[in-house]
Amino acid sequence: MSTTAGTTKGTEAGKQPPRLLRGMAWLVWRQHRTALVACLVLAASASVYMLWERAAAVDYLSGDRMGIPDGEFRMAFQGTAYASAFQNGSWVMSMLPVALGVFLGAPLIAGDLERGTLRLVTTQSMTRRRWLGTKTGTAVLVTLLCSVGLSLAFTFWWRAVHGATFADWTESSDFDTTGPMPVALSLLYLAVGIAFGVFVRRVLPAMVLTFGFGFAMNLVWDRIRLLPFTPRQITGPVEQGQPAVPAGGARFDNWTVDAQGKLHGFGACANERTPAECRANKGIVAERLEYFGHDQMSAMQWTWAGILLAAALAIAGLTVWWIRRRPL
Repeated sequence: MSTTAGTTKGTEAGKQPPRLLRGMAWLVWRQHRTALVACLVLAASASVYMLWERAAAVDYLSGDRMGIPDGEFRMAFQGTAYASAFQNGSWVMSMLPVALGVFLGAPLIAGDLERGTLRLVTTQSMTRRRWLGTKTGTAVLVTLLCSVGLSLAFTFWWRAVHGATFADWTESSDFDTTGPMPVALSLLYLAVGIAFGVFVRRVLPAMVLTFGFGFAMNLVWDRIRLLPFTPRQITGPVEQGQPAVPAGGARFDNWTVDAQGKLHGFGACANERTPAECRANKGIVAERLEYFGHDQMSAMQWTWAGILLAAALAIAGLTVWWIRRRPL
């Protein structure tokens, strides 16, 4: 009787408290819980801040504007704390993909390779595929939670205030920080960070290379962002001057056009003493405005999001192929 009771007590004492995560998932959480929790907490805090600032900005913008020209009102808005807060939010969104790639993606695999943890894990009936799938799956889930939440909050904010700013929505501060773009860019940078970690097998060099990729990406991205898309055109008689950009549109380029349809630079004849005579000699009869309509923005963003996600998947596939064939 006493032996049975003692055994029962010993069994109860040896029981582990139930855990939500077990096995490899628990190990990943233990390894990266600081980074994972930091990402989630910062993203949640930033989302709440954006919603709070949006409400304050809407109250300001809905105030009495009687008799104030639109241009003067925009200038006044630029000097307010609401505009400064919005610029800070835009900066946070632009840095989000880089931060996730550098601080979450780069150390994810490189840490195990650098410390030799992978050798230990794979001796405990754990395959490389399961180890890689669990680690990357956790990182992708956290990246999606952070980027989707922040994108929804900032896009909601942007739609309320962008009409009061002078910003061109084709620029990175608007195009890359709203809609699906933050999510696609975050997943791309995460894939790049993981890939660098696998290839160089060291945490710090992988983080530096991921940050360098972000710098190079920005230089290239500004030059190719609009290339896949066709701008709309408005042409008017040269006597009427340059056509105005439709409301919500973004100027792309300006031209002057001769009677044969040949394009000349917007500044053609601008520096001549007699511009009208110069235009007559060159046969210039019209001015052309090329622009992107605001209704094109969503389709352009989703197109690029699809391209970036395809690139992220290609990088992820290369990473999996590499790590499954390289020695530990």
